Amino acid sequence: MKKQKFAILDMEEAYACNLMEYLADRQSVPFETLVFGSVEALRAFTEQSALDLLLVSDKMMCDEIRHMNIRRIIVLSEGEILQDHDEYPLVYKYQSSESLVAEVMSCYARQEMAQPAFLAKKNMTVCAVYSPVGRCGKTCFALTMGQILAQNRTVLYINMEGYAGFSALLDGRAPSDISDVMYFLRQNRGSVIMKLNSAVQKMGRLDYLPPAQSPQDLREIRMEEWSRLLEELAAYSSYETVILDVGNLVDEVFALLAQCDVIYMPTCADLLSKAKIEQYERLLREMEYTEILEKTHKLLLPFCMPPAQGEYFWEQLTAGEMGDYVRRLLKQEAGYDPGTGGIS
Repeated sequence: MKKQKFAILDMEEAYACNLMEYLADRQSVPFETLVFGSVEALRAFTEQSALDLLLVSDKMMCDEIRHMNIRRIIVLSEGEILQDHDEYPLVYKYQSSESLVAEVMSCYARQEMAQPAFLAKKNMTVCAVYSPVGRCGKTCFALTMGQILAQNRTVLYINMEGYAGFSALLDGRAPSDISDVMYFLRQNRGSVIMKLNSAVQKMGRLDYLPPAQSPQDLREIRMEEWSRLLEELAAYSSYETVILDVGNLVDEVFALLAQCDVIYMPTCADLLSKAKIEQYERLLREMEYTEILEKTHKLLLPFCMPPAQGEYFWEQLTAGEMGDYVRRLLKQEAGYDPGTGGIS
């Protein structure tokens, strides 16, 4: 199947090109982005090929565009709400590319159902990072692994902890998070992947879905909803690796771990930590989840404490001892090839 075609029609060439570059950098949905500077050029294209989505400046919107071969239209407003555009969603043009694309994708998600999987899509690997032991470096490890894999692969990181602390860690709260995506999924009224794309943020090369702001929101997500999200990602996204940073508030955590391809379990060397691991493994056997034990890699991680928070704190992870540890681990245990970024 062909990629979805998104187009921008605007007289401001620099604006349109900058937005096109930002759209092209989004990883969760593979699409082709086009820029047009005139209605005539747009008409010539749509006479030969359909467009899935058009972002059009309110100054260039006209009746002719309504009759072109375009499935969805969103108007870029410069501030004044024009009555003759009421039939189409409007988004404010002069906001950050991040906010604008989030709003556009959210609008588009409500109008679209999931599209068939792309034939060129690679298999998706789901990696869980989970431990019954606290203060073991789990999240530092998961983020470091995500950054390193993302050098050569499309990677999505999902934090499933009740108190992830991302708003403080990254100096700001995301406009949308996993709670919004899962609520949208429950409604079953549009494209989950497009909605996810409206929420996804970037941390270096790594895409991440901002975590829930409230532990209660996380508790309310049922196992079948986590399964549905993974199915949607596998079928309709371009991600090759999804990293789940799993906390103990997740519903039916064993059932979720059983769906993962590989599980990394950080541990600690003290007596109490060993006792917790022993209890955890005994419970898995009693509940007949031995396949989880078979695909679990126990890890004794190096101490990790980034010296500063903020936008570039992740660089300190990959450049330090944790980065060296993860690179060795991926190469030795998981068949990681630094040249291709593959996990076997």
